[in-house]
Amino acid sequence: MRSWSHREFEIIEAENFARVGGSSGLYPVVVSVWGIVAFVVVVDWLDTAAVQIFGYVLYPLEYAINAALFPHAVTQLHGNATALLILIPTLAMMFVGVTAIRRLAEGGRGALQFLRRTR
Repeated sequence: MRSWSHREFEIIEAENFARVGGSSGLYPVVVSVWGIVAFVVVVDWLDTAAVQIFGYVLYPLEYAINAALFPHAVTQLHGNATALLILIPTLAMMFVGVTAIRRLAEGGRGALQFLRRTR
């Protein structure tokens, strides 16, 4: 039977312990949970603030959309939390729409250039 030296035993034992660090599998989950908690705290703080800023930012945008799509809708002024939770997806949808229109325009421009070259 082979005799084990003290150094070999330390190396083998060291490989059996879990390493502590940022490479843990739960790290993204922990960061996501803390991000959600921080977002909820900020939104709650904004909602209890005396000055309702986001409601005044959202109102003209919501009024224009309601006037174009739903002419009989009544647009109301929202508090900070509600306005922020409406404003984020609205701006995201506008960004997606603008990006889609740009891509279609670039594709149409490319098609027209292709047709010009074939003549």
